[in-house]
Amino acid sequence: MDETEWLSRVRKIFLFICICIGLAAAFIFWQIPSSETIKGCLKTSMFDVDLCPQSATYVPLKNISLNIQKAIISTEDGKFYSHNGFDTDGIELCIQKIKEKKRFVCGGSTITQQLAKNMFLSKNKNLIRKGVEALITMKIEKTLSKKEILEKYLNVVQFGKNIFGVKKAAQFYFKKSPANLDVVESAFLAMVLPNPEKYSQSYYRKDLTRFARRRMTTIIENMYQYKMIQEEAYVTALARVDSFLLQGTTTENLNPIPQTEPTLTEEDLDALVEE
Repeated sequence: MDETEWLSRVRKIFLFICICIGLAAAFIFWQIPSSETIKGCLKTSMFDVDLCPQSATYVPLKNISLNIQKAIISTEDGKFYSHNGFDTDGIELCIQKIKEKKRFVCGGSTITQQLAKNMFLSKNKNLIRKGVEALITMKIEKTLSKKEILEKYLNVVQFGKNIFGVKKAAQFYFKKSPANLDVVESAFLAMVLPNPEKYSQSYYRKDLTRFARRRMTTIIENMYQYKMIQEEAYVTALARVDSFLLQGTTTENLNPIPQTEPTLTEEDLDALVEE
């Protein structure tokens, strides 16, 4: 092979690589939603939930109890109001876990990242999807205020099997509006978030599992420690942890399930945000 032919092949290979990179970049940026899409009505990609700020099922943040807002921020994303969509400590921990486990296992995403996933992405975990998630996260942070992000998150996040959004969760579990959720009820809803279908089993048993009791107690204690609630509310909530699920129930509306403690997998533990 002479030098001219060799250079020709190199140019073709280089051109092919450039085309592939260009197509990949176009594919990724094609998935980035517009500002109008982020602000408007849509059906979410992950669970096909209708999310529309103008609908009767949507709850403005001003009509959602501060208790549930604070419980979820303290549990899911303590730096929510100060970061730009990403938790640098969480990213470093994620990289470390990937190196140790030799597979993609990262939980503890920020509220904005979780919103990006819920609204526009699938459940698949891979580096390409995480890259798309990062770009959508930046677009959401640029498009919406922190209050708007939290509002959309609370209207779309899953709280149990086929239970999406805080309005449906408040009505299903406690027969009340989101505006009236108290501290212990808010701690329960925050507790189920890492795995809603599994961790909500305490509701059907009308008896907290050991994990649920520990987790709820930690959430309430953290809310008090970080001055999110007053001492009276803290004491009242702790006193109600073991009994709040029985309030307003009768024997005929209980749906017991096997009295088993949930088995926590590595994925479950990775999803929990340590305070």
